[in-house]
Amino acid sequence: MAKVSRIDGSKVRGKTNKKSDLVHRTRNGAEHQYHMNHYQGAPSKAQKAHRIQHGKITTILNPMMADPVQVKLLTQEMENFNREHIVGKFLTVRQYAYAKIRQQLLLQNPPKQLKATDKTPLPRGITLQIKPFAELSAPELYEILKSRFSVFVLEQGIRYLDEDGIDLAATHIALRRKAQVIAYARLYEVPEDNVPKFDARGQLIPQPRILRAGRMLTTERGKGYARLLMMHLIAEAKRQGAGILRVHAQQQAAPFYRHFRFRALGDPFLEADLPHILMERKLSKK
Repeated sequence: MAKVSRIDGSKVRGKTNKKSDLVHRTRNGAEHQYHMNHYQGAPSKAQKAHRIQHGKITTILNPMMADPVQVKLLTQEMENFNREHIVGKFLTVRQYAYAKIRQQLLLQNPPKQLKATDKTPLPRGITLQIKPFAELSAPELYEILKSRFSVFVLEQGIRYLDEDGIDLAATHIALRRKAQVIAYARLYEVPEDNVPKFDARGQLIPQPRILRAGRMLTTERGKGYARLLMMHLIAEAKRQGAGILRVHAQQQAAPFYRHFRFRALGDPFLEADLPHILMERKLSKK
């Protein structure tokens, strides 16, 4: 079989079908066919970035998968991960290793920062809910507490008292599919963050209002719901007059917050037996 050029310049070994844009290729003793022109035109920046990242990952991944000892260790790690997590389970060792390497690369090289906006349209079937505690109905509150228990207690194994009294004064922001919560966060004020400060003459020093975000979660990962929720959360913080938004971020989630121009303050600390780091973002008036 001759090498066939795709529209993006890459080449595969196979033969073209003159009556269609399919390529026929033999793999593992069976013939497979797939489309040559899966998209038109030159690759976008996102596609180029994805290919570069995929190349880096496979450069690390392929030697690992060729080593039986590494495969055995990864298999044990994957089995432990699948037992501890209700959602996001892996079907193969290669999938687990790929995701693990990708996460490590993201920690080393965080992606480009994203500009938060609440103008992004919601996906079909998804609704946004922003309510103070007093306006939540009993079924709405039930679904919020159910999602928090599912992610933080059952999935992450955190032992803590979820109902900490902050909910009563917080603004609750949720993305819902029908009644089910698929992404959630709460926005609240900590009195210690906004203690008045005075100068030597007793004049009040103007300080930006500080709000905090907490209990941020998504029950369906990899679909962009966490990013969408963060955009609306930042917009709501601005609407409430906040100049600074802070969050106690799990250390493994720090790259996600760097997307949205959060910066770390101080050193990591333990909270609920998990490493966290205090991060904040200054909010513009726009």
